[in-house]
Amino acid sequence: MQWGPDDEENEPADESGYLRELAAFLSARSGGGPAVLWTDYEPPVTGDPSAAEAAAALATGLSTLLGVTVRTLPQDPADPHAAQMRQADSEELLVLQLSSVTDILVGAPTASAASTDAIPGPIGSTGSSSSTASTDAHRVPLAVRLRGGQALFVPRRSTCTLLPEPGSRHAVLRIPTPRTGPGARPGGGPGPDVGR
Repeated sequence: MQWGPDDEENEPADESGYLRELAAFLSARSGGGPAVLWTDYEPPVTGDPSAAEAAAALATGLSTLLGVTVRTLPQDPADPHAAQMRQADSEELLVLQLSSVTDILVGAPTASAASTDAIPGPIGSTGSSSSTASTDAHRVPLAVRLRGGQALFVPRRSTCTLLPEPGSRHAVLRIPTPRTGPGARPGGGPGPDVGR
C-alpha cells in the first residue's frame, strides 16, 4: 500500500509476501463474515497477462501455502465485464482485484446454513439457536467497491454479485475448508514480514 510519493521506492515487490499476506488473511477470516484486505504488497501481475493467467498463478501459490487445491472461477469469455453471480457453497471465495474497479454485492449466508450449522446464541446464552442464527446486520447485503490491489473474502454459503467496470481485471478463487498448509495454521502465520 502506498501512503505517499516517498513510499513508492519502499514498496515491496515480493510475490511470496503477497501470497503469504493473502494466506494469513484467509486464516484469520475463516468462519467469519465478509472482509476487505488492502495488501501491503502489490499483486505479482507483471506485463499484461489475462485475468485467467494471473488467477491460475495465484491459485497455485495459495494452494501450496494453504495445503488445499485452490481453484479459479472463470469469467464469461464472451463478456468479461458482464455481471457475474457467484455462490460460495461449502467453500469460501476470495475476489482479487487486479486492476480498475469492481462493485460487489455480498449476500448473507443462505437459510440452509442457519439450519445446518451450530451458530452460537447471544452473549451469555448456553446454547445455539437456529431460529436466531445471525444478527440482522449479517443478513443485510454488503456493498463493496473493490479497487486494484484489494481482496474481498466471501464466507461459505454466501453469494456475491460482481459488477466490473470497463477495463476491470479481477480473479475469483474458490478456497476449500478446512485448510492444512503452513500458511493456514493459527499462529503458524505467514512470517515476520506480514502485517508490518
